Amino acid sequence: MIKNVNKIIITMLIAFSFHLPVHAISDKTANACSALVATLCAGGSYKLWCELPTSEKIHPAVLAVASVIVTGAAYSCFHSATPAGRLKRANILLNDLSRYTLARVFFDDERIFFDAVHDEYLREDLPLISAYNHLISLLPDVHLAFGLINGAAAEVGKNKLLQEEYNYSLSRANEFFKNISGALKRIREHKDYLPQLALYKESLNTAKQTIAQEQMAFAQLQMAQAQQSSTLLQWLKAIFHIGSR
Repeated sequence: MIKNVNKIIITMLIAFSFHLPVHAISDKTANACSALVATLCAGGSYKLWCELPTSEKIHPAVLAVASVIVTGAAYSCFHSATPAGRLKRANILLNDLSRYTLARVFFDDERIFFDAVHDEYLREDLPLISAYNHLISLLPDVHLAFGLINGAAAEVGKNKLLQEEYNYSLSRANEFFKNISGALKRIREHKDYLPQLALYKESLNTAKQTIAQEQMAFAQLQMAQAQQSSTLLQWLKAIFHIGSR
């Protein structure tokens, strides 16, 4: 019985995870789904406890804790798909992005912008390339935040506070995207970008060659060790064969 209950819960959560990126659900739906999972867990735990032989019975506290954990995970999962949950997840991403100066601030003065680039990546040999690659790596989080915000759009009009939070989150996401895309454009247009890019590609090729040489040397070392082991084994066989005579 408990296996069937687990299968039902897992199937529900998998189906929900596929549905999650597209549609937001209401708080009532999230609460109802969470209550259903709690009921299934409680019923399955009770049925399992009743059907097990006395010698194999599980302590009710263990079953209760397991049910609470599964129900809590389901509750968190379902509520993360509500409009408020989606906006909360989007703002977590945006708060993380706000830690980076080039994503958070738009510089009107180009000289100040590149001063900020060099200050931010002072320890890097190729600051323009390091800044560019880092900004590129932030874009997926911006797109994910947009997806979460847009997923909440259908429901926010019914709630004034939620609408304000939606507008604030969308404004922040647009600002981060504008700052990052503007920074990328400025870096690409800098006179030192292409020379630094050439050095970067050359260093990558050198690193690849070094790794290939190290792998080849390691393979040769393994072959030499295998040959030595084979030679030693042959000597031992010869010695023991002579001794046996």
